[in-house]
Amino acid sequence: MAPTTPRLLPRLAPILALLVAAACDPPKTEPAASAPASASARASAPASASAVTPASAPAAPAFGPFGELIRTLSEPGGDFISDNLISNETSYLQTANALAARPAGGVYVGVGPEQNFTYLALTRPRLAFIVDIRRDNLLQHLYNRFLFEEAESRSHFLALLVGRPYDAATAPPATADVDAVLKHAETKAPDPKLFATTVDRAMKRMQEAYGVTLTDKDKRALARMTQVFFDKQLDLRFELKETSGRKYPSLRELLGAADPAGKKRGFLATDETFRFVQTMEREGRVVPVVGDFAGDGAFPAIAAFLQKNDLRVSTFYVSNVEQYLLEPPTWSKWIRNVAALPRTDDALFLRCYLDQGKKHPKQMEGHRTATVLAKIDDFVTREQKAPTRSWFKIATEGNLD
Repeated sequence: MAPTTPRLLPRLAPILALLVAAACDPPKTEPAASAPASASARASAPASASAVTPASAPAAPAFGPFGELIRTLSEPGGDFISDNLISNETSYLQTANALAARPAGGVYVGVGPEQNFTYLALTRPRLAFIVDIRRDNLLQHLYNRFLFEEAESRSHFLALLVGRPYDAATAPPATADVDAVLKHAETKAPDPKLFATTVDRAMKRMQEAYGVTLTDKDKRALARMTQVFFDKQLDLRFELKETSGRKYPSLRELLGAADPAGKKRGFLATDETFRFVQTMEREGRVVPVVGDFAGDGAFPAIAAFLQKNDLRVSTFYVSNVEQYLLEPPTWSKWIRNVAALPRTDDALFLRCYLDQGKKHPKQMEGHRTATVLAKIDDFVTREQKAPTRSWFKIATEGNLD
């Protein structure tokens, strides 16, 4: 799909100063205040391991720029073969150690739903853009921002997500493992009234606080997506629009997954990782954008934004999107968009290859997916010389050990 060009950069300069001011400072963990803080200060500060964070709106200065940035960078959306409410990538922690060992900072670019939270926790960027051709993905990330703002703890986040009451008195301690968190989130039965109230409050905040206008179609889409989480709970699985017969991992399995060494590394694995993502969300530093990877709107606008504000992409999670960009005119635009992104010298692609009859050399036993890292600069140089027409070659060439 060839998207139309959005309203580009003349409007960006007055919009971005507030967001960039926050993004250019490295993330900090603030100590507990000795005196009561304002509501906006409480909402933008990370909670300590034992603190209970009150549910409140995030810091006001980010709202106007946040909503306007989304509108300015986004382009008209399109359809995809699945709803992608949750990931289907069982190997998403395959490169966890390598990602965590990289320097913090830079800009993260990603696609899709909740796996991005884990990659944010591992890479610790200053700013993140989640770019997806589906507007539903943008709406889902706005809803997740609301949940992060409201959540007192990891299990509270999950309870809100699936529409269950939260019992703070019996909540697991900050040192609890993710299995205890998952169990506690399901302590009380799903409550349809509580769930409906949560969704209504989220939609109100999106419009009044985030500055995002929701159309009637948006509201119906949000109601549909959130209802799926309420109906299927933590047993929700990825589904194609046309049933394939394959059984994908449940949300419970994804959240409790471990890396190849057996260590659980998802964003809910520790209180620290959850709080890092929560702080980014509360400060408006996770910006969802509607965009085509090979389009003429979102990525050129993001590249110009980064260039203007001296920001560099350090990690780009592309999943398997390139598999759908291989037609020559489309592929050329994808390479153009990647080449235009300001990036660090060691900037990496984070790819996921899905086995469709041909196994990836790095595919682990028991997985249908393989997650790999490759240098963006090497890819751009190679593709500008001789464009690749094979998804398998793209996913296997130049990968880091």
